[in-house]
Amino acid sequence: MNTSWLSLLNSNENSDLISGNWFTVRFMPDRISGEIFNVGVVFVDKNSKCHYRILENTDAFQCLFGISGAANIKFLLDVVDEMFANNNYTITPSPHIIYSNYQTARGESVDEILDDLYGSMISLICRNEKKSKKSQALGTTDLRKKVFNQIESRRKGMKDKIYNPEPFLITNNSNEKGMLVDMPISKYSLGDSNTRAEYYGTIISAAYLDDIHRRYNIDYVGCTNVTNCCEILGKAIKASIVIYVPPVDEIVFTEAVQINIRNELDKCLYSLEKMNKDGYDIDIQIAHSSEECGTKVLEFVD
Repeated sequence: MNTSWLSLLNSNENSDLISGNWFTVRFMPDRISGEIFNVGVVFVDKNSKCHYRILENTDAFQCLFGISGAANIKFLLDVVDEMFANNNYTITPSPHIIYSNYQTARGESVDEILDDLYGSMISLICRNEKKSKKSQALGTTDLRKKVFNQIESRRKGMKDKIYNPEPFLITNNSNEKGMLVDMPISKYSLGDSNTRAEYYGTIISAAYLDDIHRRYNIDYVGCTNVTNCCEILGKAIKASIVIYVPPVDEIVFTEAVQINIRNELDKCLYSLEKMNKDGYDIDIQIAHSSEECGTKVLEFVD
């Protein structure tokens, strides 16, 4: 239905229309200059559930901030997307993300409202550009979801057997307090002990253009959790880390970026390789697609 978003505001023509409040999501790169870009719209229905549209890619920002800057903005928008997906729309994840004042909207459907609002409020859309290589630029959160969904399609029921989507507590006999670890892969022993998993593993992505987010994912989300798991549970367990490294391309993950990724991997994986020499059993795997990541996971738990 081709209606303008103005016709949705404060309309009393039809009591059957869906109604609620809406606001824009705005990106402010520099709080001193005050420059603002609209990057999304949110509609909150009468049940306080939010529905939203976020800028799909940050190609338009590359001219202003370069490839690395656009990648940082994309990372921030991914965080915003995750918050809205969890119906968390009352706070912002960064001082650079601000919300406009609430306004009212009505329409025949949520999609209609979002379509009209997004089309009217968001101008940073590169309509004539080729689609970016989103299949390669997989962050850790999206990568894990994709890998485990693919595993479930390949091996029915396997996802429920090995997947831990949330961090969980591990302890040993001498450490009653324990520690939370982010290890999405675990397979429990079939022997006498059914309280401890023999296999602990993680999947992380190195597909970040900027050093900060790449190092955070490889070192902290990946290596640190594997190290903590091994040190607490001991040398009897088997551990694994599967790292997604995107294939080389001529636009985003160029050879120069790949060199930075390899250097970061060498630094971060050194500690795990040293633990292997000290008697720990840590399987370190590099994969260049989500499908290959899934294969590495299945090989680990089989």
